Amino acid sequence: MIKGIRVDHRLVHGQVAFTWTHFYAATRIIVIDDKAAGDEFQKMALNMAKPAGCKLNIFTVEQALSKMEKIEALKDSVFIVFGCTKDAARFLEGCPRFKEINYGGIAKKEGSKTYGDVVYLNDQEIADTQKILELGISIYMQQLPSTKKVLLKL
Repeated sequence: MIKGIRVDHRLVHGQVAFTWTHFYAATRIIVIDDKAAGDEFQKMALNMAKPAGCKLNIFTVEQALSKMEKIEALKDSVFIVFGCTKDAARFLEGCPRFKEINYGGIAKKEGSKTYGDVVYLNDQEIADTQKILELGISIYMQQLPSTKKVLLKL
């Protein structure tokens, strides 16, 4: 069962690997990120960052979409993490059955606007976010389960 989905440019790091995984009682983390899926070194680092006993899959958007029937049939508690809004929007357009997504960390970059403490969106990310919102999916910003959920409004 899929317990939560999040966009976080850091992918699997302290907050995701321990706090969110524990919050969701996740037994499997699925990273959906085209860039990470093609980088053997990054895949090795992500594997080392995950909690002991937690399974990890790293897929491209296309791989994840093609495996959704199997993913949804897993007995595991699944936590999905995207590295960027582009991959999240592409995935959610192909699989629009989710009700909400957590924007947990999107890095500040040139031309980006501040939407939350750790959420900065440039024009392309705003366009991706608009696509997600148009699918009827609510977007909230929340760094940790213990912090307040704030709805993202463009």
